[in-house]
Amino acid sequence: MRKRPFLPTQFTATQWSTPDDKAEFGNTLLNFIDSGFKQTLFTKKLYKRLSCTYGHIAHYVEDGIMRSVDARPA
Repeated sequence: MRKRPFLPTQFTATQWSTPDDKAEFGNTLLNFIDSGFKQTLFTKKLYKRLSCTYGHIAHYVEDGIMRSVDARPA
């Protein structure tokens, strides 16, 4: 991804996250998707934020999450 589409100025701070945190998460998630779900980009930090945002998605196991949810591109 050449351009980071989310800027902190597009978000509002909450008691849980700053605008910088929110922009970073959005850009990290889009970069992961844009990479074709490259396993090395699915970090523990990304998993924790995803699970907090969307609920429990799977148990995080180092080097195993991609196999357990089969998140490979078609």
